[in-house]
Amino acid sequence: MEKLSQQKIKDLKKLQLKKHRDSEQLLYLEGETLVKDLCREFPELIVSLILSEDKHQDFESYHYPRFVATSKDLEKLSAQKTFKKVNAVVKYPSPTAWKKGQKALLLDQIQDPGNLGTIIRTADWFGIQHIFCAPGTADYLNPKVIHASMASAFRVHVHYQDLAPLLEVNPSTTFGAFMDGTDFQQVKPKEIEFLVLGHEGHGISPRLDQLLKKRISIPSKGAAESLNVAVAAGILLQHMSK
Repeated sequence: MEKLSQQKIKDLKKLQLKKHRDSEQLLYLEGETLVKDLCREFPELIVSLILSEDKHQDFESYHYPRFVATSKDLEKLSAQKTFKKVNAVVKYPSPTAWKKGQKALLLDQIQDPGNLGTIIRTADWFGIQHIFCAPGTADYLNPKVIHASMASAFRVHVHYQDLAPLLEVNPSTTFGAFMDGTDFQQVKPKEIEFLVLGHEGHGISPRLDQLLKKRISIPSKGAAESLNVAVAAGILLQHMSK
């Protein structure tokens, strides 16, 4: 067990910025539940553990470099309102390629990290293994996204690319979520290969709208103007995964 040095703290604080995360291909992740899940499922990605003085003994059986940090140090490193006592430095995951026939979720510029994290976690719950994100979508390796998704961000394979080619290749099995579409319950789940969800405020972009031949919606029974995109994703993914 080694004490966390001031130089190490400076290096770890840099990981709060995307350019440094991308350069180092490393993440600083906070929270005991998340860290334990990653240690169990993805041990090859763990670089080191950053632990509070009262937590390091709980991790003596973990065969990773372990650093003990003061509360003040952990507060400096934390991107959350309250610092966590168990944290880890983790390598970037490596998504595997999508294979034809696998169902996937397509996200058109979802920008809120909490929404994206919740969507990733929900996709994981319903067995959707691939998510394609258009440019302008939040970075799924943003710690805020990972905090919302927990270990699901490492189980679901997230890809960033122009979505138009996917829509053009699979027009008959690609469905976009709109306010004015066909009731989703009238569409057989096996017909849906790709599901497209749009920006929180503007919905699916006009460019992709023109390419989508199939439009589905979630019928409203109340007076709310719209559904949160992560809630809509949960409803539609449950149907899509049947």
